Amino acid sequence: MSVTQSAYLSLSCLPLPTFIEGHHVSLELGGHKVNQIHSEYFVFAFVREGQLILIQDGVETVVHENELFILVPGRHRYSWWAQSEKVSVDRITFYVAGDWKMQASLTPAKNSIKSMMLHPVVPVQTLFLRQYQPIKSPDDIYELVTELISETTDCESHRFFETQQLFIKLLDHLQTQNNAQDKLTQLSLALQRFLKDHYQDKITSKTLSDHFEQRGTYLVKVLRQTVGLSPAEYLMQYRMEEASRQLLDTDLSIADIALEVGFQNIYYFSTSFKKYTGVSPSKYREQATMPEE
Repeated sequence: MSVTQSAYLSLSCLPLPTFIEGHHVSLELGGHKVNQIHSEYFVFAFVREGQLILIQDGVETVVHENELFILVPGRHRYSWWAQSEKVSVDRITFYVAGDWKMQASLTPAKNSIKSMMLHPVVPVQTLFLRQYQPIKSPDDIYELVTELISETTDCESHRFFETQQLFIKLLDHLQTQNNAQDKLTQLSLALQRFLKDHYQDKITSKTLSDHFEQRGTYLVKVLRQTVGLSPAEYLMQYRMEEASRQLLDTDLSIADIALEVGFQNIYYFSTSFKKYTGVSPSKYREQATMPEE
């Protein structure tokens, strides 16, 4: 059985995937078959030369020269062997601490950080990769791969961060979708900016629909796919962060802070704040001003 359509991998980029090691492997026709049960790491298998037969859980794929196949963690069974006289493969092993999934469509990974600060710009958090893909810029890709393999054999601790930068550059080359140029991403950033600029106002689904000339359900989908929050959740969290800042940095009363961050009802503000921080606004301010023992 052969693979007819490549699956898509969605990897959470918070925290970033981490490079582990790189190796070069040479195989010959009629040589031994490699069998492996993967459990913990991802592996990029770059075929530099020849043709490789690779079987994942009984599904066969012929990986040709200048093509990439990604082995994924979990109890998947892999076998591979040479189909041509000589096969040259570069293997890049890496680890993903956050959420990831493999599906037939581009499905965002879940946000792996439980409480993300919204005051800085929130980047798109998912890296999309095709599990089986042609290598579009072989010279650029192999230059990075060769450097990563070299870093494995000549490992020096002070080079760790430089090596991770090389790996992130490789991921950038391989990503299926350039998030910075994606229309959905641009709409998400515009949504975030609007919510931040108008967090003191009453914002409803209709407010957003009218402003962006899009259905409210679509706008919810856009923000959930990019930052993992609905517009209502995003707005509430941003208001709570702003309230926290004002409780610490100003002498405004709690009632005034509630109005400043868009709440007309101080009771609703207090219950929302306690739900978000675990303590009431007055307790939050009190704890911050208590002298250290």
